[in-house]
Amino acid sequence: MARVNLFALLRCLEDLPTYDEEAKTIADGKRETIQFSVGGVGQARVAIGGGKIEFIPNGGRCSILLWFPSADKLNAMFAGTGKPIPLKGLTKLGYLTGPFTRLTERLAYHMRATPELLKDKGYREGNAALSLCAAVYAAAEVGNNDPLGKLNAARMADGEVRIAAEGGPDFGLSVHRGHLECRKGASPRPRARMVFADLESAGEMMRGEMDSYTAIGAEKVVMGGYIPLLDNFNKILGLVPRYLR
Repeated sequence: MARVNLFALLRCLEDLPTYDEEAKTIADGKRETIQFSVGGVGQARVAIGGGKIEFIPNGGRCSILLWFPSADKLNAMFAGTGKPIPLKGLTKLGYLTGPFTRLTERLAYHMRATPELLKDKGYREGNAALSLCAAVYAAAEVGNNDPLGKLNAARMADGEVRIAAEGGPDFGLSVHRGHLECRKGASPRPRARMVFADLESAGEMMRGEMDSYTAIGAEKVVMGGYIPLLDNFNKILGLVPRYLR
C-alpha cells in the first residue's frame, strides 16, 4: 500500500495540471521540491512550480524533507489520520498545509467520481486520464510487491507492453525477469499492446461501467501482440482496486 501511495498516487500529481486549471494555477509560482522519505519503502520527490508538477522517483536536492519512520506512517498521512516528521524546510510548512494540500484535494476530486460530476465532459476526461495513470503506475508496484502480483509478474515474458488511450496518456510497461517498470511515452517496439479508442472508453473501463469483453467487441479497446503478456498483466491490474481506495 505504501509503495502504491508513494510511487503511483503521488505520481499522478504530475498529470493533474493538464486536466485541472485550478491545479495549474496553484502550481504556478516559485519552485518547491518536497521529498518523501519512508523507512523500509523508499524515497520520492515532487517538484512544484511554473504551473507544472514533476515527480522524481528518488531522493536528492529538496527544499522540504518529510520523514516517515514506516510504511504505516505514510499510509496514515494518505488516509488523513497521520502527519510526517519534517526534517528540512520547517519555515515552509505552510506550503504543505496550503498549496500542496490543495493539489492533493484536487487530485482526490478527480479520482473520486460521482454520477453528478460525471455529467460534465471535461470532468469525465480528467477522471479517465488520471484513473488510467493511477491504475498503470499501481500495477507495476503491485506486480513487484504483492504476493499474487509477483506470481503473475513471474509468468510474464520479457518485453514491453504499451498501454494507452488515443488522445490521452501513453505508457510503456517494461518486463524483465518478472520485474515491472512503468514509464511515460509509447514503447518504440512493444511486444504487446492495449490501446483504448479514446479517453471516454478508458474511463468506462476504469470505472467499471463496461467490461473488457464488451469493450473488445465494440472495438473500444484493441489488444494485440503477444497476448499471454496481456493476460498476466490484466490479472495484476485486477488486484489494483485493493490498493486504490
